[in-house]
Amino acid sequence: MTPNWLLPVGLVLMLTLMGLAGASKPIARVDLWLDHREAPLTAQANALNPLVECLNRVDVRWRLSYEAYATQRSKQSVQEWIADSRDFADDSSNELRTLQADYCSTRISDKLNILQYDLPLATLADQYVQTLKDVAPLTAGIDVYQRRRSAAGGPAAAIGDNLWQPQAEAYFNASNPLRQQVERLDLEQRRGQLSLIESRLRHDIHWHLLAYMIQARDTLNLVSDGVKNRSLNPAQLTATTEQLQQAWQAKEQFRRSLLPSKSGEDARYLWNELSGPTQKYLDALRTLDQDWRNKAEPQRLSADYYAITRGYDSMISHYNRLARVNF
Repeated sequence: MTPNWLLPVGLVLMLTLMGLAGASKPIARVDLWLDHREAPLTAQANALNPLVECLNRVDVRWRLSYEAYATQRSKQSVQEWIADSRDFADDSSNELRTLQADYCSTRISDKLNILQYDLPLATLADQYVQTLKDVAPLTAGIDVYQRRRSAAGGPAAAIGDNLWQPQAEAYFNASNPLRQQVERLDLEQRRGQLSLIESRLRHDIHWHLLAYMIQARDTLNLVSDGVKNRSLNPAQLTATTEQLQQAWQAKEQFRRSLLPSKSGEDARYLWNELSGPTQKYLDALRTLDQDWRNKAEPQRLSADYYAITRGYDSMISHYNRLARVNF
């Protein structure tokens, strides 16, 4: 066989084998192998990525839908809620069923299993996907993103609690431990990636951007743990908010001085796209600080805290979507 025929014959053989075995796993193996050659941490992040995407694109929206259903919001509040859904309008479709099919498939744990990376997490992911599949038919009736409302402004379909509540509890029982583990691993990987960037590029625009996202998560963890343990105080909240503001302003040094490069332009574009979500997140932190110092009612402080968590979810949703496309 001449060398000229080796490449096309090899491609045909490879495609045939992939067709027999199922194309996604062989592609995933090659993808992970290439990433592992760069750095084991990169391959681990690759394996975790399907879970991060599923939680960002589906789980956050599902929780928003459930919140709207559970609180039976007024018509005006529902309209505001729909308007606020633009915080997550980063897909061609906002319907949970479409997003579920795209980002939470039954193959969500394939890369974890191939890499043999945190197999208990793979089990949690599979259980979550199955629970999501079970609860999806009921979710469709209350999904705020479908904008179906009764005249009174409540959910269009009244679902009996005896049918809905057990499914909702099963969903949270599957979602909560998965979220906690994915968030922990994702943050660990981001810290590792920050070290890799520093060793290769020093404190360039990519380093500052990732450092800001890590600090944004650390800020949320500080506030959440402080609220849970009743250990947070206004002085801590003020200090961490100001530190986060300073980390965000680090982008200014790259506004004019950045050397021309495709990667640098992508990073600068991402900084700019995060401006809106970041401002909402910082504003929510400052609002809680101000209301707390003004001795606002507990209900108001609870709403402020919810705005912080929602602001972070919106910001990380935009970041992950853009960063995984461009970097």
